[in-house]
Amino acid sequence: MFAKIYKTFIIDYSKIAIVSVCCVLSFFLYFSKDFKLDASSDSLLLENDKDLKYLREVSERYGSKDYLVLTYTPILSFTNEETIINLQFLKSKIEKLEWVDSVVSVIDVPLFKNNDEPLMQRLKNYKTLSYPEIDKVKGFEEILNSPIYKNYVISEDGKTSGMVVYIKKDKKLGELIKIKNNYFNLDLEGNLNNLQKKKEHF
Repeated sequence: MFAKIYKTFIIDYSKIAIVSVCCVLSFFLYFSKDFKLDASSDSLLLENDKDLKYLREVSERYGSKDYLVLTYTPILSFTNEETIINLQFLKSKIEKLEWVDSVVSVIDVPLFKNNDEPLMQRLKNYKTLSYPEIDKVKGFEEILNSPIYKNYVISEDGKTSGMVVYIKKDKKLGELIKIKNNYFNLDLEGNLNNLQKKKEHF
C-alpha cells in the first residue's frame, strides 16, 4: 500500500511533489527569522530547582566570576620555548579584549619544586614556566602531576592546555538579574502582589 502511494504521489506526480516540498520549506524558512532559543540557566533548569536557588544564594553571598575556557594544543611540547612564547602572545591578545578581566594559563601556574630554596621563600618568590631560568621539563612535570592543575589548565595527557578567561562583571546586568531573581523567589513563595506582577511582566 505504501509503495502504491509513493508511486502515485512521488513518481507519477513528481513535479507536484517537488513544488509542494519547496512551498513547505519556503514557509518554514520565512518564519525561522522569528525563532528564538533561550539557553539561560532559568530555561534549562526547573523553575523550582533547589540547587539553582542555592547556587544563587552562594554566588550572591561570596561572589563569583563568569568565565570561559579556551583550549590550546601546540605543535611542539609545552616545554618548548617557542610554544611558551606563542602562549604569552595569545594571552596578551586576549587580555586586551574589552570584556576580559584576566586570563590564567599553564604559563601562569606557580612552581614550587623547581629549586631547593626554603618553602616560605619559594611561596614568596614563586616562578612559572615563562621564566627563562626555570627547568621547563621539571616544571611541566610538576604541573602535569598536580591534582590541582591537572584537567584544569592542562589535560591529563599533557597535550592540551586550557586558558581560563575571566569575564568582567556587568554591574547593570547583575542588578537586573538580582531584581528578577527576587521576583522569582517571591512568586515561588506565593508572596508576589499584583503590583509586583505587573512590574515583572513589564
